[in-house]
Amino acid sequence: MTDKRPWLVIGQGAIGSLMAVKLAAIDVPVQLKLRSENDVIDDEQLIRLGSQSLRLATVDKLTTPSWIFAAVKAYQVAPLIRELRTSKAYEASTLIVSYNGMLRDETTLMRGSDLHWVTTHGAYRDADKIVHAGHGQSWLGPQQSGQNAPHEVMEQLARALPPLTWEDDIARRRWQKLAVNCLINPFTVLHKCRNGEILQHVTPELWRQVAYEIQVLAQYHGIELAVATLLQQAEHVVQATANNRSSMLQDYSQRRPTEIDYLNGFIASASAEAGLSAPANQQLWQQVAALTGDLGPR
Repeated sequence: MTDKRPWLVIGQGAIGSLMAVKLAAIDVPVQLKLRSENDVIDDEQLIRLGSQSLRLATVDKLTTPSWIFAAVKAYQVAPLIRELRTSKAYEASTLIVSYNGMLRDETTLMRGSDLHWVTTHGAYRDADKIVHAGHGQSWLGPQQSGQNAPHEVMEQLARALPPLTWEDDIARRRWQKLAVNCLINPFTVLHKCRNGEILQHVTPELWRQVAYEIQVLAQYHGIELAVATLLQQAEHVVQATANNRSSMLQDYSQRRPTEIDYLNGFIASASAEAGLSAPANQQLWQQVAALTGDLGPR
């Protein structure tokens, strides 16, 4: 029996908007959750993707059991979950989150059955349009391993934005994504450059040291990563997105908070807590925080 519950998409950034349009295209009910502090809530919101224009219904709170897809900034995750918990419908809803970096309190903040979505799809805003810049692949897995794959969620997400793979142990994918972001994003801010230009500014020794510190911390947490593989993955992303401006550079340029606390800042602070040393990530964290005004973990 097919579960007809609606999708509630949270986060009107490029990835959230892309997913909302793609879900609507497979003819499933989709609503957009706007920020609850908005004074005026329009009944619909227009999203333009390429030559498509789509109007989707909007709500300001969760009122019915839903599939919740939240593509948000790392510092928005905790406030969002606290807000969702105030709704009786949350207990019967499935939460799928996608954000850069790691949170120190994920195990207490999230339910074991909550899902992480990791993707290599690329999207960005061009004026009032969403551009699906890079077609990649995605992985879905639970906060706590040992959970069954939710059939309806998998089937609908796979149709909306394929290909999608279920991974019971999603942690390794998340650490790989964390590493790539740590190896690219801060350098684009410090050097005010596009992705494809960072290797003109960063020395191989520094890049390797950043990756090595991530590998050591991941190993401490039971995740096996190889420095050479992390560097290869980061270089591939640099080449594939050479003309792109990283999300952190875009945030910096638009005077929004960055996610540096949850990327290199997470590596530095979690390493210190574990009795490990991460001087390269610590320095990048401090340099970007000083430049952007970010004041440390929230």
